[in-house]
Amino acid sequence: MIEVSIYMHTLFVDKGNFSPFMASAMASACHWICSFHTVTGFSVQQSSFFTSTSWMHSTTMSLQCCIGRMDNNNKGTKIKRTMLHDLYEKQGQSPYYDNLCRPVSDLLPFIASGIRGVTTNPAIFERAISSSNAYNEQLRELVVAGKDIESGYWELVVKDIQDTCKLLEPIYREKDGADGYVSVAVSPKLANDTKGTIEAAKWLHKMVGCPNVYIKIPATDESILSIKEVISLGISVNATLIFSLPKYEAVIDAYLDGLEASGMTDLSKVTSAAAFYISRVDTTMDMKLEQIGTSEALNLRGKAAVAQAVLAYQLYQKKFSGPRWEHLEKKGAKKQRLMWASTNVKNPAYPDTFYVDSLIGPDTISTIPGQALEAFMDHGVLSRTLDAKVSEAQGIYNAIEMLGIDWSSVGSQLEQEVLGSFTKCFDNVLEYMQKKAKPREFISL
Repeated sequence: MIEVSIYMHTLFVDKGNFSPFMASAMASACHWICSFHTVTGFSVQQSSFFTSTSWMHSTTMSLQCCIGRMDNNNKGTKIKRTMLHDLYEKQGQSPYYDNLCRPVSDLLPFIASGIRGVTTNPAIFERAISSSNAYNEQLRELVVAGKDIESGYWELVVKDIQDTCKLLEPIYREKDGADGYVSVAVSPKLANDTKGTIEAAKWLHKMVGCPNVYIKIPATDESILSIKEVISLGISVNATLIFSLPKYEAVIDAYLDGLEASGMTDLSKVTSAAAFYISRVDTTMDMKLEQIGTSEALNLRGKAAVAQAVLAYQLYQKKFSGPRWEHLEKKGAKKQRLMWASTNVKNPAYPDTFYVDSLIGPDTISTIPGQALEAFMDHGVLSRTLDAKVSEAQGIYNAIEMLGIDWSSVGSQLEQEVLGSFTKCFDNVLEYMQKKAKPREFISL
């Protein structure tokens, strides 16, 4: 038995925001840290546990884990099970957390509760950097070093991604790279620049330097070519901003083309996910259906996004089977998993777990933001739903087309809207950093 100091972390939770989920997550985190299964096969067990101040009698709760011990008997402290563990183990779907901020160790309760990966985007980093003082010290160092604003931004982002990759590396190692990924996007300003996106992806991958990073590349027409090239270089990619079936098929083909063009004899180390957006589709489709206004149209509200996602899963199963895929699979290739994005419910008339509950199925990833995550863990329904009503989904898809709504046009509209939103977030955070650092102290762009 070897005594080791493994971690020290303090969580301060405002009692006004304390919830049953947070209590459960914190308890699981305590267990998770102290029964941490290392890549060597040892388990880290409790030696000195957590001290706490009751949130009921004070403003904050302090949880500290100071000392652990490694014991090769592999009898770690039992981790408290949650819905997320069952989602993965019983339904084959991996829950990823759609958020990140400093300190990244705040993710430990989520990981302990069953989260298996993390996704980020420019909006998440804008919120994290502009609403926290946790970045001040590194920002001051960058100012002193004479970094320009955008370079400084990427250094902040890379540090967060690296630290998160380290937290999730045990999950990545335990299943030979099936999970444990952290996604980070190239600049949204490069969305229509094929070569620029390729170079940015290569640079970002090198800077992060972790095997469990996904480089996010938007599925614009120009960047689909980038996806193929980046995959061929052995870099794992999260192809994002997918809003339609034709675009999704193009993303799958880019992945397969990239694997075939790689020249690698062992394809097992390059993986990919395809982020198919959900709730935003319903938001736009519902508006169009309401504009049509017939009873048939109105009855289709709230059904478009899930129906299209169900058909996307059918396409996934078709494309990752047959002679072409089998040839790649023999060389170690892994399927590009479908990743449900934008699973938060935007219409309050719909159940708050609607998009998570409706798209549960094996070999997929569900990226879940905080509010939807808490709702699902509290009262979600754990049942395989993704391929339960395929014919009904096809009927809904066809009915919407018959009303004169073009799915691809809606997809293009949403792609531009979200790209515009992410570009604005990117510009906003750079502007915030410029003000924070004081222009005279920074090299101007």
